[in-house]
This record gives sequence, structure tokens and C-alpha cells, in this order.
Amino acid sequence: MQPATSTRRPLFAGLFRHARRLTSDGGKLSPTGRRRRTGSDPRAVVLSTLPAELWIKVFEHIPNYLLLSVTLTCRAFRALAQPLLFASISTHPEERKPSPGVLRVAGQTARYRKRVNERTAFFFSPQICHAVRVCRISLPLPEDECDGDDLVDHIFAMLPHLPNLRALECRHIRLTPLRLHVLRRLELPTMSFDLCFGNMADLAGMPSMPLREVTFKYSDASIAGQASPCPVFLSPDHLETLHATTTRVLDSLASSRVPFTRLRTLELPGECLASRHFIAALARCPEVENIALHATDYLPQANFTLPDGVLPHLRSYRGPHHFAAAFLRHRTAEKLEVSVPCRPASLESSLAKLYGQHDSLSGASNTLRSLSFPLTSADIPAPLLGTIHVAFPMLSALAIPDPALSSSEIKALLNAVPAHYALTDLTLRIQGRDKFNLWIPPAEAAADAASCFGKVRLSLVKTYPSIRHVRFLYGSEGASLHWERSQTSGLFVQVGQ
Repeated sequence: MQPATSTRRPLFAGLFRHARRLTSDGGKLSPTGRRRRTGSDPRAVVLSTLPAELWIKVFEHIPNYLLLSVTLTCRAFRALAQPLLFASISTHPEERKPSPGVLRVAGQTARYRKRVNERTAFFFSPQICHAVRVCRISLPLPEDECDGDDLVDHIFAMLPHLPNLRALECRHIRLTPLRLHVLRRLELPTMSFDLCFGNMADLAGMPSMPLREVTFKYSDASIAGQASPCPVFLSPDHLETLHATTTRVLDSLASSRVPFTRLRTLELPGECLASRHFIAALARCPEVENIALHATDYLPQANFTLPDGVLPHLRSYRGPHHFAAAFLRHRTAEKLEVSVPCRPASLESSLAKLYGQHDSLSGASNTLRSLSFPLTSADIPAPLLGTIHVAFPMLSALAIPDPALSSSEIKALLNAVPAHYALTDLTLRIQGRDKFNLWIPPAEAAADAASCFGKVRLSLVKTYPSIRHVRFLYGSEGASLHWERSQTSGLFVQVGQ
């Protein structure tokens, strides 16, 4: 019986007991991946086991809060799983809020500085540094407002001691020449900057860093009057993925002498549609395949149009449904993800522009493979789902994360629409007992979801004969159940949560 203070989780107890037998003799992992029983026992057998490399791949999919349980299973697992606990580190802990009436600037107290120094010494120690893959330097306040300049300089000086570092996230730090020199020496593929600024004289004329993925978390109001750091980190010859929440990035893209021919994924705020540099910036990114627009408080009119020669290889769009046709028309549209809940009638009007109801727009009925959208209504209208079935016969994946439906509503919906013979993946949200504002134990909520699947299974197979994967979302904490259908027997098996 486990002691009361044990951190093990019942969900993994059976797996760990079985894994202990497969991987260890007294907790020692077999170097050959096998364990042999020897001696006079006539039942001596040889057990094939998983090599250490595969166990590491398994552990990478376990949440961090459960990894401690893995390390306590046996000595073999402890050696394999412990480094994953420090794969992502943060040099600055979250600063506790001061008591009411106490005036104190976060980050200036000696106690907080001591905590940062202790964390840095631990993470950069020889025993830990090799495990670090992602490092986050996040000051609780902008560096101009807290006494942390020498502390941050010390952390930057220690970054080269992380030999396996792959990504760096910076927040509220100054981009000084010394720190930029350190970043250039690191040669990292991924960097993220959140409200990090520098002097115009320090950034002017500096060559861009060869980054493959860059994230800029700035608002236009925060960067107004500041030197834009974007040109320093955008390399036309290396950049593959760009995430930005500011329109200032458009200036850097549009003014580049060399096109960004490696850029494949572009994520921008919705305000970019109203910028005079937007089309020019997109024209410098001819190979972009995936574009996403953040939904913001301000969006331009839905009559935005994209010239035919811009983004000729675009395959995927994520954002408000109003602009889906503007980006995907006359292109081989394969994926459409609506990120903002919308009214069914408004969504149907936008989809009509994709499947060629309007003569001026070419249809995407034979190319769209994946469609996802949330609705603001209390149900999914059968005419809307029927239109999707008819308009997109090659659709293979459909996800409707909202609204939540009961088993009877799902059955009625599926029985009212024509069959779709190409769909293989379906995601729906089901309505549980939590709709009565009750807290339902996770095990009972999962059982309710499984019961709902049993009630609608026949209707699912009738409407979607080629269905292979079904996922039901439930609860307010993002829980889900996943079923997979065997291609030989046609039976569904629950494969995960």
C-alpha cells in the first residue's frame, strides 16, 4: 500500500508495474533491451523489452506534473525521466503580490534576487544544464522599472553553458548590444520576444539572425515610439515560421530586399488587414502555405480582397470566417479553421463563397480536407451540416467544438442529413451533467461520455460509413475521449483521453 504522501497516480500505476517487469532486474535496465530468466526453473523465458530510446519517447508525451511519478517507479525510469523535468526552465519565479497597502516594486527585494540566483545556479549546474531545451527569461516588470540589469546580464552570459538549448523566450528585457551578441553566438532556431525593446542606435544596421521560428508579442500601442526589433530577427534565407501580434512586422517584411522564400507559416493580428503594407508584405512571402489571423477588437470590413498573384501556394487558413474566401479563393484550399464562434447563417454564407455558389469565386469543393468551426447557437442546425456534406464531398476531418449536444440531439442531427462517404475524423462536444453547474468526478464524466458514444455509434456509422476516428469533448476543463475504428472488424476501440 502506498504511503499517504506518495505522488504516484492511479492512472499510471498498472503501466509502471508492468514496465518495471519489462525493463528491470532490480530496477536496472537491460542494455540489450531483453531480460532472461536463468537457472533450474524449466519455465525460463526471454522477454522482449522496449529499449531506452523508446521509453524516452513515451515519457515525452506525459505531462510534467506526472513525470515525478515516473521517476519514482524504478531506477531505470528515474535515469530516463528526470532530465525531462528540466527540459523547460524559467530563470525568474513568479513574484508574489504585495499585501494591500504595501508599496513594493517586484524584483527589487533582496529576497527575490536571491531566489533568482539560486534558480540560475541550479539550472546551469553540470548535472542539469544538459537537459535544458527551452529557457524562459521573464522579468516580473520591465527592466527599466526593476533593479535587475546585472542579474539579467549574468544569465545571458551563462546561456552558452546550456549545450542542448533549442529555444529562448524573453520578456521585459532590454536588447543591449552585449545581449544581442550572446544571442547571435547561440545560433538557436527558435526565439520569442515579449515587450523587449532596445535603442535605435544599437539595432540600426545590425544583420539579421538566422532564426527559423520567431514570435513577437507586442501590441501596436506598446511599440509606438520604440525602435522595432523585428528586422534583427527576421532572416529571409532562414525564417520558416513567424508569429506576431503587432502590425510593425509588416514594415520589415515589405521592405526586405530579398523575399522570404523559406517562410511557410505566418500568424498575424487582424489589424494587419487595414495596413497599407499588408499586401506588399505578403508579396515578399511567396511560399507561405498556412496563414492565421488573431481575432482582435478591431477588424476591417469583410470586403477585403487578396490579389490572385499573392500567396499562390496557400493551403490553410485560421481566423474569423469572414475572410476565409478572400484568402482561399482561386487556391488549393485544404484546411479551414474558424477561430471565432459565429452564427450558423453567417458561417453558411461564408462557406457558400468557397464551394462556388458565386460565379466570381472559384469553388474549393474538391480540395477542402479539414474543416473546424465553433457556433454561438445552442445547437447545430441540420441544414448547415447538410450543406457541408453536399458542398465538400472530399472532406475527411470535421470538428465542431461548440455547442455541446446531448446523445438524442446528436442522433437527431445525424439522421436528418445525407450520408458523407469520405469523412474519417469527427470531433464533437457532448453535453454532460455539468450543465446543471454540478461538479462531476472525472471518472464519472468519462463514463457519461462513453455511454453517449454507445448511444450514437450506429447513427455515426450510418451517416459516415468511412469513419475511423471519433473524439468527444466534454466538461469545462478540456477533457476528451477518443475512439478508433478497426479497418478489419469495423469495431470501435477507445484508445485515449
